[in-house]
Amino acid sequence: MNKWMRRLGIALAVFVLGVAQSFPVLAEPAESYVIDKEGYKIPTPLGYSVERVLIGDYHYGMLKNPEDLFIDAADRLYIADTDNNRVVVMDKLGQILRVFGTEEDGLELMSPRGVFVERDGDVYIADSGNSRIVHLTPEGELVEEFVAPESELIDPDFPFAPVKFVIDPGGNLYVQSGNDYHGLLVIDGTNGFQGYLAPNKLKFNLRDWILRELATREQREALGKKVPPNHRNVTIDPEEGRLYTVIENTDSDELKQFNFVGINTYPAARYGEYSGRNGIFTSANLVDVAVDRSGILSVVDSNQRKVYQYDQEGNNLLVFGGSGSQTGFFQEPVSIAVDSEGLLYVLDRGRGEIQVFRTNHFASLVHEGSRLFHEGRYEEAMSPWQEVLAIHSNYNLAHRGVGKALFKQGEWQEAMKHFRLGEDKANYSKAFQEYRHMLMRQQFGWLVLASGLLLAGLYMAVIRLGRYAKKVEFAPSSVPAWDHAVMVLFSPSEAFSRIQSRPRWIPAILLILMLVAARFFEIYFTGFHYAGTRPEFANLWLETSKIIVPLLAWMVSGWAITSIMDGESKLKQIAVASAYAMIPMIVGTVLTTLLSSILSLDEKAIYEGLRVCIWIWTGWLFLIQFREMNDYSVGQTIRVMLVTLFAMLALLVAATLFYVLMNHIFKFAKELFLELYIRSQ
Repeated sequence: MNKWMRRLGIALAVFVLGVAQSFPVLAEPAESYVIDKEGYKIPTPLGYSVERVLIGDYHYGMLKNPEDLFIDAADRLYIADTDNNRVVVMDKLGQILRVFGTEEDGLELMSPRGVFVERDGDVYIADSGNSRIVHLTPEGELVEEFVAPESELIDPDFPFAPVKFVIDPGGNLYVQSGNDYHGLLVIDGTNGFQGYLAPNKLKFNLRDWILRELATREQREALGKKVPPNHRNVTIDPEEGRLYTVIENTDSDELKQFNFVGINTYPAARYGEYSGRNGIFTSANLVDVAVDRSGILSVVDSNQRKVYQYDQEGNNLLVFGGSGSQTGFFQEPVSIAVDSEGLLYVLDRGRGEIQVFRTNHFASLVHEGSRLFHEGRYEEAMSPWQEVLAIHSNYNLAHRGVGKALFKQGEWQEAMKHFRLGEDKANYSKAFQEYRHMLMRQQFGWLVLASGLLLAGLYMAVIRLGRYAKKVEFAPSSVPAWDHAVMVLFSPSEAFSRIQSRPRWIPAILLILMLVAARFFEIYFTGFHYAGTRPEFANLWLETSKIIVPLLAWMVSGWAITSIMDGESKLKQIAVASAYAMIPMIVGTVLTTLLSSILSLDEKAIYEGLRVCIWIWTGWLFLIQFREMNDYSVGQTIRVMLVTLFAMLALLVAATLFYVLMNHIFKFAKELFLELYIRSQ
């Protein structure tokens, strides 16, 4: 019996193991997305898939902390195998063809960190440990060395330590030397120093300026010297000869395109990605850039461990990769290159391998549409863009491309629809302007009649309200609270005097609610090309607090300051009067919102001018309020209002610091509770 039970147990174990092996191991799925202009991530179909992985071979040894990758005109791969003190040459399939830096060739390379190959096959290696760049023939024979050039213009604090470099068709070398922040060293073919190119600027930081202004000499020395960021890597466009660099230790303009006089011609923006998860903030750190024949840039980020693709105008096309151990993910990507077929090669220093990515159908369509779009062939680009939208209807750049084609065909209304979906306000405004012009031609008579009736109605409404305000002004002071609203617009001094004698909370609260409602009317009904907040991302509580909190801070600060400076108004009087003073803001917000639907961006001066007038009118009412309710002179009123504004800002800063402090205390208490709970188990 025991024998049969043992056999049954073995059979059952074999069956269970077989079933378990039939299920795939669950791994994090590869994701792909695009980042729009406002930083939102929009998921897309996967644009690239891994075709193969190159790891070297056991005969020559595996790669050890490699730092650079270059693909020559014949699609051979050159890898700066840094910790092995050599440069490895592979074919596209990973077979090692030769190695530079062996005992036989006598080069004695030390920690090479960069490599470049000319069209004729000559090889240049940044022999960083030996502070030189060596020039070799395709067979590996030493031609010449480039060492530290002699010039009084070179900063002696930064010794020559080439890490990355490129060579232009004229034979000039553009070298990033160590952490030298002065720019790329330009060295000619005779090792002569030609100057620095493309130095980065140190951006103004208010926090650092305040710290240095308030700090003592010892504290300033402890803070250290602030210097501009240096270039992390440099690439040259083989077709156009333009230089591209990625920059570290900066939070914007991480990717640049330079002409040969050192001017950045790439759009100024934030590139890469900044993310936060579980209280840990991860910044972008772009370490290399590759450019293909269409001018599409692929950059690799060693912090986010992802690849980001951009078109010639700085629009993000695709994002893929991430941190992981499976193929399609990275551990420490440090270099990227593209071959003649458009395959991407990503060098992972942490794994000591190269992953080769091929475009999927979706990415191929995106690249084709982007190329035609950049060349101005909008109607030809319409076909691939429409295929992109058939696959993924939320791809913004495809909507812009279709919108451009429709614009060229005179389909203004359809073009507006696609520009709106593509978040392209400038071109939406142009299409809207053409569509409006067409409507005016077709319906000129009716539009003139409607405009005349509207203007006449507004004129009569203002006249009637003015007369009513005069009538109320001469009426007894115990008029209904809503009549105060009309008086504030036409007789503000008398209105605030009466509000002071009989303040009422209910009208004030209703006016504040109307101000909040006007803000939401503005968010949801402002013309797309004028909208500052996208309705789908509007936060009810945040938008309400942005109105209520500053207004309450102003009321409290005004009461505190006027109490100190011999004022006569009380908190309730200031609060109610302040609510009435916001009436122009309520009316003006509605008017500008309606106006945004009939104006193009070319007429933005009218829109902004009206908004400025509303702010001035509101400020004027606050000035009259403070003067009338506290019996101040004009000069004293202005001083009190400025002090109140400063006190309001100080109150908001204190409240913010208190919120941050309480948030930290809450997190600490939560972590302490979890720790005690775990220990008690």
